[in-house]
Amino acid sequence: MENENHIRFLLNKEFFGTITPEEQEALNDLLASSAKARAIRSEIRNDEPFDGQHVFPAEELEADYFAVQQRNHHRKMQRIWNWRIAAGLVAGAIITTWLIWPNDPPHIPPPVIIPSDIQAVTLQFANGEMIPFQDGSPQQYQVQSTGIFFDKGRLRFESAPQAAPGWNSLNVPPGKESTILLADGTEVILNSSSKLQFPFRFGTGPREVYLKGEGYFRIRSTNGPPFIIHAGQADIHITDAVCNINAYTSTKVIASLVSGEMEVRASGGLVTLQPGEEVTAATDSPLRLSHMQEQYTVTWINGEQYFNNLPATELRDMIARWFNTTLYIDTPEAENILLNGKLFRNQTLSEFVDTMNTQNEVEFYWKNGMLHCR
Repeated sequence: MENENHIRFLLNKEFFGTITPEEQEALNDLLASSAKARAIRSEIRNDEPFDGQHVFPAEELEADYFAVQQRNHHRKMQRIWNWRIAAGLVAGAIITTWLIWPNDPPHIPPPVIIPSDIQAVTLQFANGEMIPFQDGSPQQYQVQSTGIFFDKGRLRFESAPQAAPGWNSLNVPPGKESTILLADGTEVILNSSSKLQFPFRFGTGPREVYLKGEGYFRIRSTNGPPFIIHAGQADIHITDAVCNINAYTSTKVIASLVSGEMEVRASGGLVTLQPGEEVTAATDSPLRLSHMQEQYTVTWINGEQYFNNLPATELRDMIARWFNTTLYIDTPEAENILLNGKLFRNQTLSEFVDTMNTQNEVEFYWKNGMLHCR
């Protein structure tokens, strides 16, 4: 159970600029994973509506800080006694229930990769503030001089010269995908379990972003500096191109060029690609150039993912990204089996399992609510 006093303490230190980097990181984790923490933040900040939309607070009064700390002290003492009494009652109830309750096996739901309360596309600002985007009706926000608009999985923003500084992060959870239109007009489609870090406004130097996961980029050509994608150990320089970057692991990045020109730098090497080529940047290996097979590389943007001769361990990672479910591989032999098939964004996991079992390469089955293969 979250410590409310600790949450309030960190939030108030953040408001008054006295929070340390370690405390800020802990607070960001709490805000990302705890609905209670976000509710306390809203209570303390006392957010005001702006034309029906959310506006982030500018400042807090120091007097409020000390008042909150004093109230928290009294609450803490009261809770200590309440917890001692409650602990005794709960312990007695548990023992009694254990003695009289039948020993039926419990229902175990399928494990998920991320908590259910943050299974939404989110935008996190440089100051740690986070907005969850819900499916359905359009959403609009105002952050300093930047207007933010989200509709049907697509994020765009309008920035003035005084746009909020720093790196923002668009986070896409398992089972989702999202599109963002950057300040220069570049469009990026993010696959499931991906994150893109970007500024609201590019400066006079290179247009730079950071990718973790997979993204399909339509780079807008300008007469200015190049566009650079930092993905794992690779730096990808582009002037005018359409490309797909797979960087789910920092030790293996695959950059595929659909059209235009692209240059990949990694491990001390440099490769210039032509349309239809891709390069793999792997740790402790030279850059490897090969022919791109679009069926297995870019069809995911249409909701389809084909795989050919894919080890079961890599399929496990794909299932985690597309269905937010863990696949347990029972035997070492099953780990090395190469699988063929396809995933669809709108299908259920059970439908996919039934299709794979018709191939008789491995057996997928459910046990205690968990997906296994052998």
